[in-house]
Amino acid sequence: MDRFDDGYPELGPGPTRLKALTQIVLDRIAEHLQGEAAKHGGMLDAAQLRTAIETFRNNTESDAREFYRTGWNECLSVIDEVRRESSRRMPFERLMVNPVAHLFPAADQPVVPGEGLSRRILPGYLSALYQILGPVLLNQYQSRCRELVRIIQTARGNDFDWSDIYEDPTSTVIVNDILVHLSKHFANFAKRRAWMMGVIVSQMPLGENETERGWVFGDSEFAMLMQALFRSLRVQLAAPTGRERVRDRYGPVVLEILDDFFADLDAATRPSPVRRTAP
Repeated sequence: MDRFDDGYPELGPGPTRLKALTQIVLDRIAEHLQGEAAKHGGMLDAAQLRTAIETFRNNTESDAREFYRTGWNECLSVIDEVRRESSRRMPFERLMVNPVAHLFPAADQPVVPGEGLSRRILPGYLSALYQILGPVLLNQYQSRCRELVRIIQTARGNDFDWSDIYEDPTSTVIVNDILVHLSKHFANFAKRRAWMMGVIVSQMPLGENETERGWVFGDSEFAMLMQALFRSLRVQLAAPTGRERVRDRYGPVVLEILDDFFADLDAATRPSPVRRTAP
């Protein structure tokens, strides 16, 4: 029975193409062995079988070389399509992770307590964003992100890179729109912080090593996350015409909301004073 028959999970485009190429090779081996067997009365002993296979392996005919080239080019085409499809599926998540990505350690490095964040916060971080936006707004922002990726991918072709998205002015507008909406939910900063931290902590997977298992997402880590997330918007507000542009897009009330949010965030970021006790 073919293990890839019905009843097994979908392979996906890459493995499916590899399966097809493997089947072609097996068919060619079978044809070659049938031809060799015909030369020996329809039968091959072990030594003749090994020789026949070695002859097939060393085949340098032009059609064999062309098969390898064609097969490799098809694999590259599938890889490119999978890459494009993957980028189309999660552009919203990429845009919202990019501002804080520098806080995560390299893939082969452990998180440094007090200096960075663990990637284990990502499921809960994104879940909190989804819940704050709600299904309607989330769908709208995801659609805007996908359309931006489609436009830039079409323009850049094979030269497309995610930095093209991050550096595009439209992506800045999208992220700012999301951050402004997010800030409106922090009128009661302490309550919203506690809720968001709870969502993140509850969805953190187990650490893979002792350092990760001992790492804790607390108040200071939350402040680190939010400072990084809002840094670009804050820099824009500090520019000579930045506040005017924000006011023109979101209205004067939003400026007050952002000012209050940043004041609360700064207060939460400052370490508590150390109390000295008498000896």
